[in-house]
Amino acid sequence: MKKMIYGAAAALTLLATGCTGSFQLVQAVHRWHTNFQNRWTDEACYLVACIIPIYAAAYTVDTIFFNSVEFWIGENPVTIKTADATLTRTGADTALVTANATGETYTLKRLGDNAYTVTDAQGNVLDCTVNGNLLTMTDAEGTTRTALL
Repeated sequence: MKKMIYGAAAALTLLATGCTGSFQLVQAVHRWHTNFQNRWTDEACYLVACIIPIYAAAYTVDTIFFNSVEFWIGENPVTIKTADATLTRTGADTALVTANATGETYTLKRLGDNAYTVTDAQGNVLDCTVNGNLLTMTDAEGTTRTALL
């Protein structure tokens, strides 16, 4: 019995690498239920996600599988990729947007309801609007770029 406990502890030690990871799956569930315009729909989806244990399942899968993969290969498999841009959450209200075609990177920060600021790699603040999943950025010269989030 002791050998089995020690073996399980050794296996757990190898799997639990001490990496907390970015928890992209849990953040995706959170983004899903907070994406509704109506606060009552948002609350209902949150309660459903808690009662059915969607959050618990996402957290468990994220902790055991996705964050371990992220630690070992350096990339989380849940990172959202679209045809135009790759969006990687870096914090609760911030994300790194990388244009797939050009490789340009932007920092997107949520200020409040439908209020965002975008900063390019040089630190220039760009005018931006978010309409659904479409991010439109305009620089000081008037050049407009769009990215599908």
